[in-house]
Formats: sequence, C-alpha cells, structure tokens
Amino acid sequence: MRKNQLTTSSRWGTLSYRRQGDFQGPAIIMIHGAVGDSRLYRYQLRHFGHRYKTIALDLPGHGSSYNGVRPTLDDFIRAIEDVLKEEGISSFILIGHSMGGGVCLEACRRRIPGLAGMVLVSTSAILPVSKGLVDIVERDDMNALADLIVGAVFSRKVEILIGFARKGLHEMDRNVIRTDVEICKDMDYTASLADIDIPVLVIANRGDLVIGCDLTVALASGIRNSRVVVFDHDGHVPFFENPAGFNEAVDAFLDDCLK
Repeated sequence: MRKNQLTTSSRWGTLSYRRQGDFQGPAIIMIHGAVGDSRLYRYQLRHFGHRYKTIALDLPGHGSSYNGVRPTLDDFIRAIEDVLKEEGISSFILIGHSMGGGVCLEACRRRIPGLAGMVLVSTSAILPVSKGLVDIVERDDMNALADLIVGAVFSRKVEILIGFARKGLHEMDRNVIRTDVEICKDMDYTASLADIDIPVLVIANRGDLVIGCDLTVALASGIRNSRVVVFDHDGHVPFFENPAGFNEAVDAFLDDCLK
C-alpha cells in the first residue's frame, strides 16, 4: 500500500496519509482509532477510491506521522484541516472509527468548513476506557496490551494478529499510547449532539466488546439527522472484518447525502 502513501508539510510537521482516486467533488477522509493508523482502511481505499478522492490519515503521532512529540486533540483537528488544504478539498465526508469517531465529532463541533456528512463507526458520545486498559498502559506491558487489543477488537483471536500487534506496539512511542488513552477518557460530546445538522450514518457490531452496541445506538439517537446500521457480528472493526457489508452501507449513505 506504500504506492499510495503521501506526505505533506503541516503545522504538526511531516504528515502522512494514503490517497486513492483523484476525483473532483466531495472527498472521503477516514480517521483511525486509538493505537491505530491508516493501514486498517485498506479495503475502503480500494473500494471508495473508484468513485471519490479517498484519504486515510495517519493522525499525528501515529503510523508515518510520528515525529517524537506527544500529539493533542488540537493536532488531530489541524491535521484534517492541513490535508484538506493540501488536496484542495472543499467538500468532504468524515469516516471515524472509535477514537476517530470522537475526532469527527470534535471537527463537527468546531464547524470545519466543507464538512458535508459523517460516518461514525463503533464509537459513542463518551468513550469507555476500562481500568484494565489503563493499568496495562501504566505498567508498560505491551504484550498484555497486544493480547487485550486483539482479543477485544477482532472477532477472532488469530495468533498472527497478536504477533503483528506485539511488534507494532513495541515499536510505538509509549507516550503516544498514553496520550490516546487520555484523549479517549476526556471525550464527551453528549451536549453537542443536538447541534449536528449534517447527515450522519452510525455503524456498530452487535457483539462489540470495546464499545457496546447500545452505546453506539444511543449516540445515533441523540443526532436528529442520523441513520443506524447494526451488523450481527462480533468485533470492534466492522470495516476491516466485514468490508463488503460496511462498504455497501456507506455507499447507500453517500448516494443519499451527496445527491
């Protein structure tokens, strides 16, 4: 996937993102969750890149956007703005997963110009952060964190995924991991949901162990112009483990909100 990986100079420093398609009109900007990066959106880049300019961002501090500095939520929002400017995008849809959903809600709260709709995936207005996760991060046990992430995030605990997770977490700056946890703990968009005036699609897996399906559905109930799709699946990453179903649901949403 490196052939579609680009970098730009931004207020953060060197910002990395993946782009597929170079169409005029509304673009799609995809925001990953905590301790993640743009690689998780590989199936969406291929699918939506045939119709739209489609971008998966490495948030500051993540993936190839790492520069040794601890990022903030402000840095995340500025990164979105900088990519929009770099790519000359005037209208766009945000897709955000888990913590990335909170980033999308923050971008909406700040009224970033050109935001035409959102797809909020496996997320909620308040992100639950378990004490077990905090304890693991505080004692710097990356093997335990890898086991926890793979066991809870993916529907199947595949050993190869645990191996990749352990390698990636050992390579990742511990301060960025701690920052992600702190950002998630501080997110609360309950009061701003009623102000959202753009189309929103909310997607959940019924068996999500990280952010319960009921929390994601409750998020949608607070947004007046929203629709909900719940897959009868386990796992926290429907776009990665069920790309066909996910992409179909998003296609239908895009056809409606961009027509």
